[in-house]
Amino acid sequence: MDHSTAPAALEELARLVRRASQELDRAIASSLGENSVVRWHALAAVVDGVGHPMSSLAEATLLTGANLTRLIDGMIADNLVHRKVDDTDRRRVLVFPTRRGLQAYQTMNRAVGASGLDAFAQRNARLAKSLAAMVDRLHTEPATT
Repeated sequence: MDHSTAPAALEELARLVRRASQELDRAIASSLGENSVVRWHALAAVVDGVGHPMSSLAEATLLTGANLTRLIDGMIADNLVHRKVDDTDRRRVLVFPTRRGLQAYQTMNRAVGASGLDAFAQRNARLAKSLAAMVDRLHTEPATT
């Protein structure tokens, strides 16, 4: 590819990845009904019940700071998760699912399964691996100038 078209190709790739992400979130949200996709991601991160710090939830939800705190506060108000101070490091707060949160997560997964989106993901496993590799490369390779 010649260098004059590289910025345009990069812009197009970024736009297409963003659009695909938005369309996938829209389809998932449609199957989840009143529940949000970001709540589904948060519950998926804590469903193992071992307790996860906010930094782990930031990775799972792609939210940070006040937006993540508002999400968790709302989920606490809806009795989906609860916070507990970490016994080994009193400065950390861990987030755990409640029984209702676990049930909500199972209900969400059934809804996604019924929508056929899980089959879509299985059919596109190679694409998911390629996207994961792209994210890893972008994260680890320094930008060249």
